[in-house]
Amino acid sequence: MSYNNTTVILSCQTMIEYDLVQMIAQASFVIFILLLDVCGNCMVCAAIFSYRRLRTVTNCFIVSLAVSDLLVAGLSMPFRIHHTLHSMCWDLGIGVCQFWIFVDLLCCSASICNLSMVSIDRFLALSHPLTYPSIMTRKRALVAIALVWIYSLIIAALSFTGPWDPNGSMQIAPACQKNDKYYYTFAIIVSFFLPMLILVINYSLVFKVAFVQARKLRILSCATLEQNETSDVTNHNGARQSVVSIGRMERRRRKSIIRELKATKTLAIVVGTFILCWLPFFIIMFIHQFCPDCYREVLSPDAQLGIGTVFVYVLPLLNSAVNPIIYSSFNADFRRAFRHMLFRLCVMHRRYGQTDMQTTRSMADLDMDYTFHNTNIRTENSKLPVNMYHQNGNPPKIVIHEANSDNEEEQDRIDSM
Repeated sequence: MSYNNTTVILSCQTMIEYDLVQMIAQASFVIFILLLDVCGNCMVCAAIFSYRRLRTVTNCFIVSLAVSDLLVAGLSMPFRIHHTLHSMCWDLGIGVCQFWIFVDLLCCSASICNLSMVSIDRFLALSHPLTYPSIMTRKRALVAIALVWIYSLIIAALSFTGPWDPNGSMQIAPACQKNDKYYYTFAIIVSFFLPMLILVINYSLVFKVAFVQARKLRILSCATLEQNETSDVTNHNGARQSVVSIGRMERRRRKSIIRELKATKTLAIVVGTFILCWLPFFIIMFIHQFCPDCYREVLSPDAQLGIGTVFVYVLPLLNSAVNPIIYSSFNADFRRAFRHMLFRLCVMHRRYGQTDMQTTRSMADLDMDYTFHNTNIRTENSKLPVNMYHQNGNPPKIVIHEANSDNEEEQDRIDSM
């Protein structure tokens, strides 16, 4: 089904106009989320690429997740802002509408699939802490990321195909939407619920392994204290022997487990936030495809507006910008990197802000130094023999830009020679 721009505009003119304050408030919210998304996720990528401690295999998936959020900010939110400022009326044509739907599906699917790969990575890191570096190499991580994006791209590209539902259509008047319950059912299952099932299963195993590892850490700590006490007693008796608290492999294992537990805690919060932001949206969307009037019969218009605003409009947008805040709040390495980057930006801003003033002062000082230097040279040269000034019978031409009052007589004598 195709619509030209004239049809869209006429259809929009028959709609109830939105309140101007409400429209500006919604557009301002999207702009704020867009700026927060771009700044936060760019800082995440810059921190991982700039700081060696953050260049881990797990953070490769974090970069991929940040890229998907940046694509939302760069390719999806501008259309939403335009849509909001035009009273929820779509006037950009059917091609741009299809592209908008494609970008939303691509980025959402890539985000949940990246988080699923993170859950697999966390399970391997905690269950096999010593052999994990050889299992999950950087090359394998990049291959997994490529497969995630190919998988998401295929699902999103299927939105360009004809309607799977015989009664389906592509609607751009008054709003941009695809009416195809069979395609959306397929997309919701394979791009959200299936990856989420993998994610939940893996994190259940991760927390089970984490509890086991935490128990082992307590046992190792108790054994270390007892062995240290034995070492103190033995050294007190004068026996010269070196008692190691724990073996090298056990120390390495303990350090690795502690590091992975901290990373798992942060990423579990990221996963929980993603599910909280997107699960209600997909449930509402699934119900709307098969029973669009069900919630209208149960909920009042105010309740429908509230649920739609929070779970369909606010939370999905907010999720694309909240991850950098989680990293800085719960991960010391990211927090340290962000603080250092912000400090460097402030120093650079202050340095560039003082550039003009310093340049002006430097030029003024340079002029004064140059004048003072030339004046002193001429004053000192006046004490030299006369024949130093007469070479080939031609007196030198001396130009004085600025003279001090104390040296006027000496300069007059030089000029008269």
